[in-house]
Amino acid sequence: MVKIKIRILRKKFNYWYPGTDVVKEIIDNYGKHIENGDIIVIAEKALSTALGNIYDEGLIQADMLTKIFTFIIVRILWLNLLKFVFRNRETIQILSSVQLNIISAHKKLSLRYGGIKHFLKPVSEAGIDTTNLPYKYVSLPLRDPAILNSIRAEIFRKLGKYVNILIIDTDKSFKPRFLKRVVFATRPSLIKGVIDLGAYIYFTGRILRKCFIPYPTPVAYNGVNIGLPLILRIAKICEKGMGSGLGRNIMEMLKKIGKEGLEDIMWLDMAKVHHYPVLLVKLIVIRGN
Repeated sequence: MVKIKIRILRKKFNYWYPGTDVVKEIIDNYGKHIENGDIIVIAEKALSTALGNIYDEGLIQADMLTKIFTFIIVRILWLNLLKFVFRNRETIQILSSVQLNIISAHKKLSLRYGGIKHFLKPVSEAGIDTTNLPYKYVSLPLRDPAILNSIRAEIFRKLGKYVNILIIDTDKSFKPRFLKRVVFATRPSLIKGVIDLGAYIYFTGRILRKCFIPYPTPVAYNGVNIGLPLILRIAKICEKGMGSGLGRNIMEMLKKIGKEGLEDIMWLDMAKVHHYPVLLVKLIVIRGN
């Protein structure tokens, strides 16, 4: 019988501003510990920010139709569902306190990136992330898997080590208890077996809790085949190790840095806490009878 033990190495990083040399940061922190076959797990929002894959939602002018539908979906449908069905006070506070025009702009961008199934989701639509960024910037989901191959190649060139790269996001995915190699995600993913159902699984996964096991979403993977079940295990462990930086949502972020509104948040505020955007994972094979 073969069991696989997952060992995590966790080190602090400075905030990754746009233009950050990601490979240099990884090697500076983990270079002495990297061995052939290790898995480097990276938070998508940090990687997107470093690559400049961000967008200023302040540039979006939400039309009246978008505002109307946003009001119906957010202020009426989801606030009532969250209050009487899911009993999620944290999300209720976000949706009820953030100005409707700001939410509408975010909804318009999510519709453009993910379509109606993401527009209908209450928060974190289409993998677009509003946390750990200043002003009205958001990080966009990664769409080009070639970046993972570039990171692997550059690490091999500098260290002579073959590594695997896994990108994860805190947005939830739900694995049916009766299926091993399929997981339904609330956002897009480039990994085979991860099926994006957007708001539909966000709702279903919370209603039928006993039918699903929740995980963070594995967004992309490049390396030797280790199978979806192990990828999900690694993602779940690493999500805890990475933490939430300045906060899990807008309200937490504002509270942590002592600001009242999005327009008050600056790039320098991002450096007020330590960040853990990368974890080094080592797989230990244990053979038994």
